[in-house]
Amino acid sequence: MRTLFLILTLSFACFSETKNITVINVFSEVSIYNDGVTYNIASFDYVDTPSTDPLPDDIDFSKDSNTIKVGIVSTNNILVDLIWEYQSMSTLDPTNFIQSIELFDLNQDQFKDIIISYNDLDGDFPDQVISSFLINHSNKFEEISETFVKNRYTFIENSHIRYETPLSMFGRPYIEEDSQKESIYWVDHYEFKGLKLVNINQKYRSFFENYRNTSTKKMSELLDQVKQYKMTEEITINQLQLEEYFNQITELKTIIHRSNKVLY
Repeated sequence: MRTLFLILTLSFACFSETKNITVINVFSEVSIYNDGVTYNIASFDYVDTPSTDPLPDDIDFSKDSNTIKVGIVSTNNILVDLIWEYQSMSTLDPTNFIQSIELFDLNQDQFKDIIISYNDLDGDFPDQVISSFLINHSNKFEEISETFVKNRYTFIENSHIRYETPLSMFGRPYIEEDSQKESIYWVDHYEFKGLKLVNINQKYRSFFENYRNTSTKKMSELLDQVKQYKMTEEITINQLQLEEYFNQITELKTIIHRSNKVLY
């Protein structure tokens, strides 16, 4: 029995050595396991020796400067669980990369899940903030494959998500340089079921009926504008204006077509 106890003690000590970390940012204090204990959700890096001191100014992250790690950490900075990692082709700033970490019951199972929002440095638009969703499953957090641009989704009733996607022209997002002009988006609705994100557009038929009717009206107005358009001597201006009409009409036709697929 003493031998078994010694083996277990040594095993725990060896295991603990691999858990020595330096906390970079603390995002939230939570009682996430319903055990009455408060934990921190924090970004961190592994260190060779344990330390509960504040992060030194001269600490060197160059050995792992392309990876950000987020974990559940005890209040005395012992790692309980590594829940999320992000690896990049670019060098990451560990203090500014993650914009926010929020707790939210995504699948309505009475357990708090986690939303991590971060800068998309490797995407087509590096200034965008992306949200990843981690579902609490038996006190282990599992990241789903889908991510959303943070400023394009909103939570609505029953924890459903409404997500806007800019409509594309020839495979590329239509980007409007004139900020005064209204961008046109397709809207999807989703809900979390267990560990999956499921499209539930069928539950919002009234929304898509109104969406189709509004888009049909706008398209009719644009077609009238095309009929009444008078060509000028500036060929370039004529071309740009007619291309804009074409883009908007095409996008509205896309909305009408997709809405009909939901409705019929």
